[in-house]
Amino acid sequence: MILTFHLDFDPHQADHCRAAEWLADQPDPTEAVARLIGIANEGEHRLLQWEEMATLLASEVRELRAQLAGRPPEAEFQSKGVHEDPESARRLDSMFG
Repeated sequence: MILTFHLDFDPHQADHCRAAEWLADQPDPTEAVARLIGIANEGEHRLLQWEEMATLLASEVRELRAQLAGRPPEAEFQSKGVHEDPESARRLDSMFG
């Protein structure tokens, strides 16, 4: 089955021109686009992992700050209205053991 698709190409935009040149240089443009989509999906997945790790790190820093100040960590969370998402915590625990 042959599938045809249309891309809106603006010859006045440098990114469009570079993309068109790159695509024209590929031996199999369809496979090249499929690889790009896969790479973009992997990048999005890794970004989510980094965001979750940053959230975990911020939580640990708050807990450490509370310990150093001599008050229980939960008191700081409650005063700011911040609550840990149990699903996010479970995913982080599974990722980072």
